[in-house]
Formats: sequence, C-alpha cells, structure tokens
Amino acid sequence: MEEVLDENGLLEYIKTNFAKAVEYDAQNLSQKKKDVDKARRIILEGVQDHIVSNFHGKETLFTMWKALIEFFKNSSDHRKLTLKDKI
Repeated sequence: MEEVLDENGLLEYIKTNFAKAVEYDAQNLSQKKKDVDKARRIILEGVQDHIVSNFHGKETLFTMWKALIEFFKNSSDHRKLTLKDKI
C-alpha cells in the first residue's frame, strides 16, 4: 500500500502527523484536502471490510496508518503463522 501512496505522491501524509492546516492559503489548503481524501480512499479500498472499523475516530492519515500497522503487527507466533497461511 505504501507503494501505491508513493506513486500518487501521498506517502508524506502517512509518515508525518500533520496538524490541521492554519497557515495554508486557500489553494494549497484545497489541494491538501484533495490529497488527503485521495489517500484515505486508497487506504480504505486497500483493506478488507472488517478492518475498516479500526479507523473509526481517526482524524488524520497518520493515525489511520498507525492503527493499520497495529492491526497487522506480528505480536505472537500464532498470528505470524496465521498470516503465513494467508499468503
């Protein structure tokens, strides 16, 4: 998924926790909102439906990405084996 975001020039939004833009002019703010919406759609289209609920209440792409990483984090041997079986 990082590859797709990088190809679209949106990788920076998941790597940095952007605060709400105050110093942007109207055109830059509009472009940023479009970029954020596009990146959000890419992430939501790239995950299965049961994972989407983990994004509830996440306001920024950075926090969405952190939730996605936590969901797929291999914290136990059983989880690792399950993911290997899925591959």
